[in-house]
Amino acid sequence: MLLALVEIYEAKRWPIDVDTGFDPIDVLNYAIEELGHTQAELADLLGSRPRASEVLSRRRALTVDMIYKISETWKIPAELLIRPYKIKRAA
Repeated sequence: MLLALVEIYEAKRWPIDVDTGFDPIDVLNYAIEELGHTQAELADLLGSRPRASEVLSRRRALTVDMIYKISETWKIPAELLIRPYKIKRAA
């Protein structure tokens, strides 16, 4: 019950606008820079440092499994991570 009340309060006090224009990688970078998470934590979630680096440099797309792990562990709404974004292709 208390958890539900806290979630309602936070949603009203600090709403997350999903139409911010930020893509999922911007959200991950924000979580790393401002929310106290690290790229090493992301690497643990995604399985390896190279994979985390590829995601953050936009060379690898997030998978449904990655989105689920990040959302559940870092408490980031999945709606912010499922948006389409451009991937840089190798030259």
